[in-house]
Parts: sequence; structure tokens; C-alpha cells
Amino acid sequence: MAPDPELRAAAPARARRPGHAAPPRRALPGSPRDRPLPVPLPLLLPRGHRRRPRRHRRELPQPACPRAAELQSSCVSGISDVGVAKLGDGLPSLQSLDVARCIKLSDKGLNAVALGCQKLRQLHITGCRLITDNLLLALSKSCLQLENLGAAGCNGITDAGISALADGCHHIKFLDISKCNKVGDPGVCKVAEVSSSHLVSIKLLDCSKVGDRSIYSLAKCCSNLETLVIGGCRNISDASIQALALACSSSLRSLRMDWCLKITDTSLRSLLSNCKLLVAIDVGCCDQITDVAFQDGKGNGFQLKVLKISSCVRLTVAGVSSVIKSFKALEYLDVRSCPQVTRDSCEQAGIQFPSACKVNFYGSLLESDPSAERFF
Repeated sequence: MAPDPELRAAAPARARRPGHAAPPRRALPGSPRDRPLPVPLPLLLPRGHRRRPRRHRRELPQPACPRAAELQSSCVSGISDVGVAKLGDGLPSLQSLDVARCIKLSDKGLNAVALGCQKLRQLHITGCRLITDNLLLALSKSCLQLENLGAAGCNGITDAGISALADGCHHIKFLDISKCNKVGDPGVCKVAEVSSSHLVSIKLLDCSKVGDRSIYSLAKCCSNLETLVIGGCRNISDASIQALALACSSSLRSLRMDWCLKITDTSLRSLLSNCKLLVAIDVGCCDQITDVAFQDGKGNGFQLKVLKISSCVRLTVAGVSSVIKSFKALEYLDVRSCPQVTRDSCEQAGIQFPSACKVNFYGSLLESDPSAERFF
């Protein structure tokens, strides 16, 4: 294999025979603005980590330090607090940082980022399990322009931290604290009250302490809410969902509430009749859902593209027939583990699914379909 021209150009010049001109050096692509970020890679790696040779390592072009706006960890493995702290010192204009699943990171490194990068608008720390309320407090004091926080799986976060974040960051638009099982109604209500109409998306998957109080607060304060994920929040009932359907009738587009075991046909009928822009809904494993939820489906349901009703054991082919008649734009229908709804029973009933609609009859409920999950 021929050596990399850049490496050859970087090697010390050797004496050449008369009459042999040195080959021209290949110019770096683009202007200085397009060159790789000049943060020394060893500073971002833990001691003892070996780098792959340059010709085998994929590098993503980044802006030069003074103009840096975004940085992802996708090209660096094993990033540590030491390396992240350097970003706080050298990138004051940083607006977006994604260090999701960098499991070695703790408050120490990211607190330095919060202090040094006060223009930060987006921070993704999903899966960073060492993060605690201390980081959220630092963000609330320094990063007042923060709009997007992805902190799913950060189990050290509590209501106190979420409330502290809301005290300083008043314009949160996207908040994902799924699987943060120490967060409940006090934290969610504080975010709803402070962010108010700015809040567009909030994801609370498996936050078991979240209940009706949170939904009432979102309905009261967040008139522009588009995406709500409350799957696994088993204390939520029909009354709060009805209030949400009325308050967010002109904004709500995606709602995931699988495993909300108190939800009945009443919630679903209210959502389908009031929410004009609703395109995706998941009520999987809500075992009180019946065919009644889809009877007399008229008017506003025509935009629905994704309907997940897996493991709704009371549903029959009559309910599926109502779904097909009511929602002409449907692209994905999930009826897995519905004992009374099978491919054979639908064929025997003469149900004809639209050619553009993917119907999922079989498979494990643990398997997700990207064509549907992108809506949630």
C-alpha cells in the first residue's frame, strides 16, 4: 500500500538527485474555516488509549476554534472529563455538544463546559450515568440560552435538579429525561410553568413518578406542545389526557402512552376527535382499549400516519376495520400480540389494507420499527 501523501509530506525532506524536482504538496481542502478542529486528540482520550493510524481513522471536518459551534463525540472513543474540560477553556462559542453514551463523563468535566461555553443551546448527555443534579445547577447559572437537553438514562437526576434547571433556563424547547426514575411531578410541573409556550417536546418514558399532575400542568401552560412521551407512566388517567387533548388540540402531533394502564377508550376518542394535527399515537399494552375507541371516527383523524395498538387484547377485527375506514393516510399499523386480530382473521373479515400501509402482525414487542419510532 502506498503511503499517505500527507504523511509523506510531513516526513523530513531527503536529499534528491540533481534534476529530480520534489513532488508538489497536496493542499488542505477548503479554507481555514473547514480544517479539522485544532483540539489535540490526546487531550480528549484517557491515558493509555491508543489511537488508530491516521489512514484508518475517520475525521469529521470541524470549524476552527474561534468559530466552533457544534461538536460531537462520534469520532472519539473513551472521552474523559479531562478532555471535555478543555472544551470549556478553548471553545467559548460552542452552541451544541453531543457526548451521549460517554459513560466516563461526570459533573466535573461538563461543569467546566457549562462555565466556559455560556452560548450553549444544545446538550446531549444520554446514557451518562455519572451525571447528577450538580450539572443542571451549573447549566442554570451559566447557560441561560439552553433550549435542548437530552438526558435520558441519567439516573442521578432528581426533581431538585430539574427545578434548578428551570430556574435559570427559561426557554427549554426539547427535554428528554426518559428513564430518569427519580423525576416526578414537581420537576415536570416546574419546567412546564417556566418554559410555558416555548416547550415543544418532552419525553418522560418510564418516569414512574410522573402522574396526572404533570399532564394537567402541561395542558395548562404548554399550548405549543407537539410531542409527548409518557410510556410506562402508569399513574396517568383519562381525566388529564382529556384536558391535554382540549388544550393542545392545535399543536399535538405525536403521543406515546404505551403501558399507561389506566387509559381507556375515553382518552383515545378525545384525542382522535380534538387533535387536528395528530400523526402518531402509541397505546400499546393499554389493555382497556376496545373497538369503541375507533367507532364513528370522523373528521380530524385523516392525518394519522402511525397507530400502535399492540397487545390491546380486547381489540377485534371490527375495531381494525373502523381504523382503516377512518384514517386514510395511515402508513403503519401495529397489531402485534392482539389475540383476536391476526392476518387470517382480517382476511376472513374482508379487510383490505391500503397498499401504502405497513401492517405488523407478528414479532416480539421488544423489536421496534424505525419507520414508526422516528415519530416518537
